Amino acid sequence: MVNIITFVVITKLIVKPLSIHIKHIKENDSLEIVGSYEFKYLALTYNDIYELNAENEKMLVHKAEHDSLTGLLNRAGFEDIKTLMMGSNMPIALAVLDIDKFKTVNDENGHEIGDEVLQTVAAQLRQSFRSCDYVIRLGGDEFVVILTNIRPENQNAVRRKFVNINEALRKPEGRRPGVSVSVGVAFSGNGFTDDLFEKADKMLYEVKNNGKCGCRFYEETEKQ
Repeated sequence: MVNIITFVVITKLIVKPLSIHIKHIKENDSLEIVGSYEFKYLALTYNDIYELNAENEKMLVHKAEHDSLTGLLNRAGFEDIKTLMMGSNMPIALAVLDIDKFKTVNDENGHEIGDEVLQTVAAQLRQSFRSCDYVIRLGGDEFVVILTNIRPENQNAVRRKFVNINEALRKPEGRRPGVSVSVGVAFSGNGFTDDLFEKADKMLYEVKNNGKCGCRFYEETEKQ
């Protein structure tokens, strides 16, 4: 009888909790607080380390995919989103933009003011678009915005956003001079396509070569 009780106790307090813990560890999950005092203490300690490692991993992923100056997604984040959207059936628009005469801003005002300009542009873009859109700094003064669930018939609404952004940016503030952005936009009915960036970039240079501070949309009739 004593042997049976001992077996039941060992099974309940040691064998079963151990098998549960092994299963959770293999599945890279936190541990259940079960079993004897020692196993419960082990589970609590493991869970603290597990949560710390999970937070550190999130922080590292965030750091790898975000620009430290502006807090926006960076080029690595852009590539990840692009891969996810390749071949999807979601209608999207890609806006490619840069800051007009940014080199002059840096040369005349210094890089500290140049950084402030970049942060201001980033903030204007972030607050002008929806939470389902992606605002990204590719590098230097080059940004992109991926607008999701949007079609060419929404072109005027997109244009107005950039008109408003430029109106805000052209007003000097403190030491920051007024600036503007030039924008090229291309639509796709099938997620991210191989030539989408090229189309939007072509429109950006059309704007740059025709007075800057504007927004132009790619039309299929412009394809040569």
